[in-house]
Amino acid sequence: MSEKVDQFCDKLRDRLDAIEGRLQSVKTNVQALPAQAEKALRDKLDAARTKVQAQKQRVEQTLASLKARAQQKVAETKEVVGEWKAKRETRKLNARADRAEAYAADAVDFAAASIDEAEEAILDAAVARLDADAAQ
Repeated sequence: MSEKVDQFCDKLRDRLDAIEGRLQSVKTNVQALPAQAEKALRDKLDAARTKVQAQKQRVEQTLASLKARAQQKVAETKEVVGEWKAKRETRKLNARADRAEAYAADAVDFAAASIDEAEEAILDAAVARLDADAAQ
């Protein structure tokens, strides 16, 4: 493989490893929920909400980028790409590769942010259950 492909794969692997770590953290937190005190649980929820809120603008930009790339992809039909290859239009092919790599990176970042939102939802559900139980 080319050096650029290797670099892209390394960056993607790093991002996926980070996501795996986040998923493991969420799993550990969910497993510990029943044993945690109410105050600690509410504090975790507040921290999760703060984190999600801080990421909101970046997530919106990432989503916009994903949508734009999807539209671009529709415009780049197999026939067009085939013509670029046949004519050896490396500038267009390199630009397409760069956009595809950016799309993959954005998709991974969006997945990571979704994990954070899922963690917030889990903690919110646990707090809501505590509130319901306390009212009975």
